[in-house]
Amino acid sequence: MPPPYRDFNRIQFLLLLRAVFIGLCLLFGVRPGTDLLAASAGLRVAVTADEIQFRWDAGVHGTISIARLPLATNQLTADSAEAASSESSVVWRGEASQLGATTSRFEGGRDRLFAKYRLCSADGKEPLGAPQYVTDFSALPRGKGTLGAGASKKGITCLLDDADGVALGCAQVNENIDIGGLLDVRSSDPKAHFTYEGRTVGLNPAVVALLDRHLKAAHHNGQRVTGILLNNVRANTPASSPLVHPLTDPARVPIGPSAFNTATEEGVFYYRAIIHWLVERYTREDAAFGLLSGLVIGNEMQSHWSWYHLGNVDAKVVIREYAAALRIADLATRSLHEHFSIYVSLEHHWLMSASEDPTKGFSGLEAISGIQRISTEGGNFPWGLAFHPYPQNLFKAEFWNDRSAPLRFDAPRITFHNLEVLPAFLGQSQFLFEGKVRSIALTEQGFHCADDEAGEMLQAGAFAFAWKKVQALPAIESFLYHRHVDHPHEGGLHLGLRAHDGTPNVNGIGKKRAIWSVFQSAGTAQEDAVFAFALPIVGRTDWNNLISSEFEPPRTPFLESDKVVYDFVQKRESALKENVQNVARKLVGPEDEIQRPGLLQHPTPKGPGRLLFEMELPSEKEGDCVLLFEALLNHEKSTGAAFAVEVNGAEVFVRSLKAVEKVPAEISLNAWRGQKVTICWIVDALKDPGYDWTTWVAPRIVLRKSPTP
Repeated sequence: MPPPYRDFNRIQFLLLLRAVFIGLCLLFGVRPGTDLLAASAGLRVAVTADEIQFRWDAGVHGTISIARLPLATNQLTADSAEAASSESSVVWRGEASQLGATTSRFEGGRDRLFAKYRLCSADGKEPLGAPQYVTDFSALPRGKGTLGAGASKKGITCLLDDADGVALGCAQVNENIDIGGLLDVRSSDPKAHFTYEGRTVGLNPAVVALLDRHLKAAHHNGQRVTGILLNNVRANTPASSPLVHPLTDPARVPIGPSAFNTATEEGVFYYRAIIHWLVERYTREDAAFGLLSGLVIGNEMQSHWSWYHLGNVDAKVVIREYAAALRIADLATRSLHEHFSIYVSLEHHWLMSASEDPTKGFSGLEAISGIQRISTEGGNFPWGLAFHPYPQNLFKAEFWNDRSAPLRFDAPRITFHNLEVLPAFLGQSQFLFEGKVRSIALTEQGFHCADDEAGEMLQAGAFAFAWKKVQALPAIESFLYHRHVDHPHEGGLHLGLRAHDGTPNVNGIGKKRAIWSVFQSAGTAQEDAVFAFALPIVGRTDWNNLISSEFEPPRTPFLESDKVVYDFVQKRESALKENVQNVARKLVGPEDEIQRPGLLQHPTPKGPGRLLFEMELPSEKEGDCVLLFEALLNHEKSTGAAFAVEVNGAEVFVRSLKAVEKVPAEISLNAWRGQKVTICWIVDALKDPGYDWTTWVAPRIVLRKSPTP
C-alpha cells in the first residue's frame, strides 16, 4: 500500500476534494448538494393496504392536481410530454392548503403503487416538480425477518457441491436467476403459473423446482442467499418478447445478459410480476421454499455492451433504463418485506471505462452518480452496491501492485488495493440513505491461479490479504469469492478454490488448491496461524493498519469539453495504410490517472508512412470545427522522427521530434466544413526506426462552441 498522503493541509484537502467532486458531478449531469429534493415541490408519496397518500410542502399554493404517470420509460420521456398528457391521468384535484390528499390504491386489478406521481397546476398541464414514487411503506403488513442478515461475510459464488460448501464454512452464496428461463411468456396454457393483478403469469416448472432445491439447500446449511437477477437474451429469443427491451437486438447480444424491458408497459408488468413472485415465495416465515435475502439488479451495468446489453447507446440512456429497473424493484420488494435488499451492480472500473467505445461502456463513477441523481429526484430509496473489485489485471492475483488503484476518489479503478475508497466515497452526505452508508456487497471477484510454481501460493495469499481488508471495513457486508471451481470457458481464468477436473462436464470438480484451506480457515480461530504464510508474499509483517483513512487529493484528469465528431483511435481499422509497420491503440500517461488513447503509428525503415482517413466534416455553423492531437515520440531510446498531417493534400502540421518530446496541436478545419475530406497522418523514421514509438495522442475532430460574449 502507498503511504497515506500527509503533507497537505486538511482544510485545503477537503475544499479541493469538494471542488473536484462538484466538477465531476457537473460533467456527468449531476447537481451536487441537496437541491434535488426542492425540484419535487416537497411531494411525498406513501402507500397503505388500500390507499396512495400524498403530502406536500406548505409553499405550494392555489388549486393543484396530482397526475399519475406510467413507469414505462418510452411512454412519457420529456417533461413537456408528461405535463401535456397528465390531464387524462389526474387522480386528485383540490386546494394546496390541504397539504395532503389520498386516492384509492387499486384501479380494478391494477396496483397504483407501480406509478409515479407529480404535482401539477389545476388543469394538469403545468408541472410543479419532478415526478415522485412511493417511498413510505411503513403502513403495510410487510415481512420483517432478517433473511440471513448478520451472517459472516464469507461466501462463495457458483457453488457446485453443497457438502464442500459446508466444509469450507460458507455463510453466504449467490444464485443466478434468469427471468427469461423462469417465466413462460409464450404458452397460452402454461404448465405452472401464478396470478398477478388479475392476470395469469406462466412459469417453467423445471426452473422453479431447481430454484427451490438450491434455496432450500442453502437455508438448510445456514447460508444467506443473494440473487443475481438476469435477463438473458439469445439470438433465438423473439424480438417481440415482452422481456426484450426495444433497444436490444437479440441477433447482436454478445453474451446473454441484457437490460430488463423497462420501456414498455407489458415489459414493466412482467418484470415487477416476477420480482413480486420471488419475494413472496422466498421470504416466507416458514422458509418452505428456502430464503432469498436480496437481488442484484442485472450485472456490471456500466459495461453494458457485454453484461447489460442495450445495443450501442449513450451512457445517459443506460443509466435512465437501469435506474427505472432499480426503482421498480424497490417498489416490488419493499412493499412486501422490510429487509429485502436490492443492489446496483458495478465492476472495478471507476473513473475509467472498460471500453474505448462510449456507446458500449462508461465509468462506474458516472453510473453511480447518475443513479444517485435520478433516485434522489424521484424520492430516495435504499439501494445498495454490489461491487466486483477484481485486480487491475484479472490474470495477475497480486492486487497490492495495482498502479491504477490509488487512494483517491478519482481513482481509475477500485480494486482490493484501494478498497477503502468505496465506503469512503459512499459515505459522503449526498450518497447516504437516512444518514447511513449504503450496503456494500462484494458479489463477484476472484484471483487467478497461474500455471507456474508460485501460482497457487499467490492466489491463496491474495485471498488472505483481501479477506483481512474486508474484515476491517464494517460497511462491507459480504465477500462472495468467485468461484468454487474453475470454469473451462471463462477466458482462460483459473479462479476456483478447486481446479476443473478436465472432463467434458463444464461442472467437473477437480483437486483442491492451496486457497481452499486458506478460505476454510477465514473467520475461524485458526485464521491468523493459517494466514501467516501470506505476509511475506504480500510484502507485510503483520495485518495491522490495513485501512487508510487519509486519501491523496483528487487530480483533475483530462475531461473533453467539446463535442467529439470523429475519433481517429476508434476509427483506426477503417484507415488506409501505406508504408507503415504497425498501427495500434496505445494508452498514454501515468497508470494512476485516466490515460489518454493514442494512435501508435510505427514507421518503416525508409520513407514516410501514411495513414489515411476519409470522413465528411459537419456543416454546423456554430463554433469551430477543430482537429486536436498531440504528437509524441514515446520512447527515450528513439533517435528522432518526423511527424506531419495533411488535409486533402495540404500540409497543416509538420514537426521533427526528439525522444519523449510531445507537441500539442490545434488546427482549424473550418475551410473544409461540410465537405468530404481525407486526413493523412504521416510519420518518418528519418534514419533509424528502432524505438520510434511515433504516437498521435487523442487525435480527434471536435465542434467547439464560440465563447459567449
